[in-house]
Amino acid sequence: MEEAIEEQIALCSACGSKMDVSAVGPYTNVVCPDCGEHTRVKCELGHYQLTKRYAAGGMSMVFAANDKTLQREVALKVLNEQYSQDEVRMQQFEQEALITAALSHPHIVRVFTVGRSFGVYFIAMEMVSGGNLEERMAERGAIPEDEILPIAAEIIAGLRAAKEGGLIHRDVKPGNILFDAAGHVKIVDFGLALVTQGGTAKADEIWATPYYVPPEALDGLEEDFRSDIYALGATLYHALSGQPPIPGDSQSTKVVRKAKENIASLATVAPWLSTETCYLVDKAMALRPNERFSSYQEMKEAWEVASNRVLESGASEPIHGKDRVLRRKQKGLVGLVVMGAIALTLVCGALFVFFNKDDEPSKNVSQPMTDTQTNQPEEQDPALGSQDYSPEAAARIGRMFENSHRLLKARKYDEAKDVFDRLMGDAQVHEPTASWAGIEATIATWLGGNTGDATAALRNLRKHMKERQMSSSSDIGLLVEQLSKPGVIQSPQVEMNAMAVVHLMAVALKNWEIGAWDTAIPIFKTIQEMDIAPSNPLHVYRQLARRYLADYKLLKPFVDQSPPETLEEARTLSESFKTALGKLQTHGRARFHLRVWQLRVIYRIRELRAEEVAAGIEKNKAPSYSEVLPKFKVLSNAAKYAQAAELLQDVTINPDREPERDAWIYLTDSASSFLSSLEGAIPDSGVAMNLQGKDGKSYTQIISSQSGGLNLLGEGGEVFVSWGEVTSESVLEVHKKAFKQTLTTQQGQLRTEQAVCFAWLSGDRDKAKRAAAFLSDVNKNFNQRWEKTMQALAEKP
Repeated sequence: MEEAIEEQIALCSACGSKMDVSAVGPYTNVVCPDCGEHTRVKCELGHYQLTKRYAAGGMSMVFAANDKTLQREVALKVLNEQYSQDEVRMQQFEQEALITAALSHPHIVRVFTVGRSFGVYFIAMEMVSGGNLEERMAERGAIPEDEILPIAAEIIAGLRAAKEGGLIHRDVKPGNILFDAAGHVKIVDFGLALVTQGGTAKADEIWATPYYVPPEALDGLEEDFRSDIYALGATLYHALSGQPPIPGDSQSTKVVRKAKENIASLATVAPWLSTETCYLVDKAMALRPNERFSSYQEMKEAWEVASNRVLESGASEPIHGKDRVLRRKQKGLVGLVVMGAIALTLVCGALFVFFNKDDEPSKNVSQPMTDTQTNQPEEQDPALGSQDYSPEAAARIGRMFENSHRLLKARKYDEAKDVFDRLMGDAQVHEPTASWAGIEATIATWLGGNTGDATAALRNLRKHMKERQMSSSSDIGLLVEQLSKPGVIQSPQVEMNAMAVVHLMAVALKNWEIGAWDTAIPIFKTIQEMDIAPSNPLHVYRQLARRYLADYKLLKPFVDQSPPETLEEARTLSESFKTALGKLQTHGRARFHLRVWQLRVIYRIRELRAEEVAAGIEKNKAPSYSEVLPKFKVLSNAAKYAQAAELLQDVTINPDREPERDAWIYLTDSASSFLSSLEGAIPDSGVAMNLQGKDGKSYTQIISSQSGGLNLLGEGGEVFVSWGEVTSESVLEVHKKAFKQTLTTQQGQLRTEQAVCFAWLSGDRDKAKRAAAFLSDVNKNFNQRWEKTMQALAEKP
């Protein structure tokens, strides 16, 4: 039985008569049955005042609206009435909000909030006022390549950020490429996006536009980021040539799929374009995913070649009319010759790799490595192998490797990466030792939970190997190729040499960070079972593997968790997530998934509470914001930031105080992550350092950490001290000792942001403001978040 629509009443603006507007959508113009005058109804959704209808799509409408709290114009996306009662569509709509809100990038539209009013869901987003690419194409036809290439670079950057966040957009098209007032790209509409598992995902439906949809989506196959690369290529094809890649006179899936196989090369339809730009677009639009760019970095490199070509030689204006046929014949022929030369070069390269492959067969990962198999004396560093090093060089390099692995054990991953990078670039370090150091630098970034820095580390390693003329068919060459490509590495073939554990660790971490846990776990188990002597620096990888296995044990019960049916179940599940977060030993993907699951449960609690209140069970009504604020401040002052943040997640609140509430949640959630990272960074051997308690007591050593604080050594022996009992100066000193202080990496910026939030909450406002000013100079997104937070709190204590 369908749920009855709640009666919604509006008053006629002319005669004041009551009108039942339950069945009409937001911003509808209705006629009063009494006086016949027109009245615009449902113009307020939450604290947003609708001002005009902006755009309409298949599942939703977009309105321009005024945020009455912050006095700014926003775009309000509203689910169409026909889908507002469809549970599947509502979940997809909410997922879009969560997905887009989780992405922070200058070329992706920002989401401010999600809400529900008059029975319909809405998403409030930043207003992007510069129109879209589809409008430019409709007005001008083909657009010059010197105008399109800068746009392409920003789209690539935005899609790359989405990919690094574990997402594929699935509806890249000109209409979803918006421009802000300064002309910069803002990618919008993640309504069809998929969260990738193992690097790929399969959609239940095909909604994407036929011109731009990749062939694998039409075939119902799994998609990955290369599907977005295809759609981007098709978008650029249309913009540069002035015509879509396939005819638009048929919506038949079979006809569209067949047309994808016969798309004319861009040089044929747009002969005024440079060969380099045509190569960029044609490769992006290759029929088979494995023939497209293997990464956004590779696509960016092709873009740089095309961009440099246009800068050097200039761009020709698009040709229209009769002259087009002649130019197509002339330049198209040249383009084919050059493209043929490029293809021949690639084929020759492939033959070179083929004839230089090692004849010795690799062994499967299922065979654990022992010290006997390495054939290495125990006192020799395994990375150095049997190469001819002078005693002085061997001693120095050996000390560096020993120190780097000691840093890994101490969870100082940034510092370990720096040492590995120095080893890779050291002219005295022979090959393949130097390249293995590059692999370990990549491992260190994954251990730190920063996939973006791992991509950069692999790029540096590929450049290094090219300079050193390392064979791509060697064991390490094939490994780097596997690590650089998207998707899961299945059953890795590993040479059972001294560095086999490093090879396996890199593969396991790559699979883990893209969410392919089922393939990562067996490899971690193999590493843990390896017979590596404790005196061997590589023994640390057994300990690291054990941490991932422990975290998987924590995560596994939640993987297939069905939505809770009752408030009690939801609250119990929320507590379980909180406990699991406190026990995590690794960074990156595990923490990300738990946060996402926790957020979903919070939304579920709100839904269940609303249902019970509607049913007359008043005891489950959410407390008011004013009621919980005193308790929140008590928890915050005690440095119990996770509990404080959770307390504000589900309250009844006046719209004008929502920015204040959101600011408190941002600060406490960030501070909670800050303390959790410190707990995870304390090595098993402890840390000798002086700390001061708020009660005046002094401590000389951190013995270990546990959820909520530290085990410290003082005059009375070992004692547990909660974070709230330690001075903020001492906590920040622990942070300084635990992590490299840098703003040059994403991870360094994130840690600084969290430290700023902790310092501000703990009362060290001046230090927080100074650090925030430095971070704002290099991270504009943080600058906007911080200014908004300070404005919302108005420096409230």
